[in-house]
Amino acid sequence: MNLMPTGRRLWQAVARGRTRLMGPEHGGPRARAPGIRRRRTRWIWVPVGGALVVGGSMNFATPTQVGPIYKFEENPHEDIDELPLTYDVTRIQRYWDQRPLEVVARTAQIMRAFVPFLSQVFLWEYLIRGKIRHHAGLQKKYAIRLRQILTDLGPCFIKLGQALSIRPDLLPSSVLFELQKLCDAVPSFPTEDAIQMIQVELQQSVDDLFHDLTPSTQPVAAASLGQVYQLTLKDEHRSRVAVKVQRPDMLASVLKDLYIMRKLAQTIQGIKSVLTHQRPYDVALLDAFASASLMELDYVSEAGNQERFIRELEPKMRGQIYIPRVFPDLTTRKVLVTEWIEGRQLAKSSPEVINRLTPVGVQCFLIQLLETGFFHADPHPGNLLVTRDGRLALIDFGLCAEVPLPDTQVMTVTIVHLMQGDVGGLIQDAIALQFLPADVNVGKLQPELQKVFDSAQLAMEAEFRQEQLAQTQYKAVVTRRKRFMAVSYDLNKIFFEYPFLVPDYFALITRAMIVLEGIAVTGDPGFDLFNSAYPYALKRAVSLFGVSNMSQIAQEAITHMRKKALLSN
Repeated sequence: MNLMPTGRRLWQAVARGRTRLMGPEHGGPRARAPGIRRRRTRWIWVPVGGALVVGGSMNFATPTQVGPIYKFEENPHEDIDELPLTYDVTRIQRYWDQRPLEVVARTAQIMRAFVPFLSQVFLWEYLIRGKIRHHAGLQKKYAIRLRQILTDLGPCFIKLGQALSIRPDLLPSSVLFELQKLCDAVPSFPTEDAIQMIQVELQQSVDDLFHDLTPSTQPVAAASLGQVYQLTLKDEHRSRVAVKVQRPDMLASVLKDLYIMRKLAQTIQGIKSVLTHQRPYDVALLDAFASASLMELDYVSEAGNQERFIRELEPKMRGQIYIPRVFPDLTTRKVLVTEWIEGRQLAKSSPEVINRLTPVGVQCFLIQLLETGFFHADPHPGNLLVTRDGRLALIDFGLCAEVPLPDTQVMTVTIVHLMQGDVGGLIQDAIALQFLPADVNVGKLQPELQKVFDSAQLAMEAEFRQEQLAQTQYKAVVTRRKRFMAVSYDLNKIFFEYPFLVPDYFALITRAMIVLEGIAVTGDPGFDLFNSAYPYALKRAVSLFGVSNMSQIAQEAITHMRKKALLSN
């Protein structure tokens, strides 16, 4: 059976589910510049709001959007250097175990927000009424309230909501779709504080570094962890640069929230291990989220990621993409200076430009996924630009992930199995990728998955016929969206009934796939990511496993292409 967009639907549905303390030479704690004082700022609480572009985006700031988002202590920690710069569970626990009053105060604030909500959802709606288990409208109602709670509690909880929004193995689709509206676009903090941060970190006056940074300068973008300025360096080239500055005192606040979240995750996992047969995942999920959050706070790590992409990815793309250069001498853990890219967002470009660059984006993504094993895990629309000379530019490398080499090989074959509609092969791939345990009841699972795939295949063929008769794509796109919702619902039910567990890096991969396809369909409503990826995946599979082992698959590829041509004529 041939499976083109249906395979993509499966993966989309799945989606809706430095290790040492650095010194001054690496962007870590450093002495203050002579004559520069660290100003102590009194913070106030300001709620955060917004709407989501999947993966998060930065918000264009205005003068009226100035203010902090955390209520920090009036007396900052004098021993802040004891906190790790990476996710070190032992050190984080030791630090906050010694500060019980601070932890209790923040925990009380969190509990006041969550306890009434969770009591109503689980005790009343789930256990007593039981209606919420299967009522999508009721699920959406409480998902809206959950989104607001996460937003009010600040960036750490906003990012937690975003992480959960791509986990269909944990939450039903109606909740996932609502959490995807979360946004980490927040009010900017005062430029005076940004200047102070830059001067302390770089040990130089901003007047010696930039032509155009003053207290009245407004950031061009702001997010939960930092904000960006477009400035001109005082160098011989008058280089235009993007200067990313971290919010003050973020490390202690974020680590405190992560410490509390992990305690909660340990408690939940312990209870679930006693009462259910689910595979334990709560602490591991929190640790993966926390590690990614800490990586985003380390701009030295981000600069390293960016330079690695320049070395490994740009040569393979042969001039079709561009990655801005880093200024390492002006980069620390809290300040990142890179080349400024003049360009329009790919998602906001003309259909002609999108159609021209979509194959470049697909190839770029597949090389990361199937060859280099190191991929950009946050390719939201704001991070994909079109340069003045028409190339695809990638920016913002704070969140990147490694794919184990054996998994890259399995995923290569998985793409082929998806296109073939080989459900048995997909289940074996899921076991190899640790989506499923080795002792899963394949005999019971395969018929249920096959039924979903067969139904989707019949709907897809009817859609093609409708599109050809109507000679328009609009109605077909509407039909496709409805069919995707139905497939997602059916698959989510299977995910809850069987011990599926999406690997952490795979949730990031699928988010990237959804963003890339979402941009592509604005230029071509009939675009299918897996159909576009199939030739490359087949070629890669042949190079990995040899022609003899892939001969049958190659023959099926010819059949697949012929059938597609017949449907298009």
